[in-house]
Amino acid sequence: MEHRFPEVLEPGPRQQLLDALRLYAGEYAETSRHSAQALSLHVTDANALVEILWAERLGDPLSPARLAQRVGLTSGATNALVNRLETAGYAARSREHTDRRQVTLRATDLARERTQRLLRRPAEVLEAALDQLGPDTIATLNAALPVLTSALAQVNSELAHPG
Repeated sequence: MEHRFPEVLEPGPRQQLLDALRLYAGEYAETSRHSAQALSLHVTDANALVEILWAERLGDPLSPARLAQRVGLTSGATNALVNRLETAGYAARSREHTDRRQVTLRATDLARERTQRLLRRPAEVLEAALDQLGPDTIATLNAALPVLTSALAQVNSELAHPG
């Protein structure tokens, strides 16, 4: 009996695209590891800090529950993570809502200063790379990547909840 890979994994343009995305994800993970090391944080903690900073930048700061979803941790593990970020001086819990039970996570000035300095070079290199692609290619990627992300989210949901 011949065992074949799914068609998407057979040599060809689709497999090349998935391989390129896999390689990009690997380089992104390596950059995250180096960034975490520079911040004296565990990679999971550094990724959580980036989520807090990114959400603030978009004007939609995170609650601990939303952070837990973003980083894939339980509420208890997220609480411990936020405690570590607070101890390191990178995050603070804030009660900004009329319902004082609601907690908002905020990055500190220290976190903003250190991450801005740390991410300047990667941002410059990525900006130069994006300049090479042109607006049509960027538009195509902007359309394609959410579709691929959604497909993996579906797979992850199925793996997390088999049956």
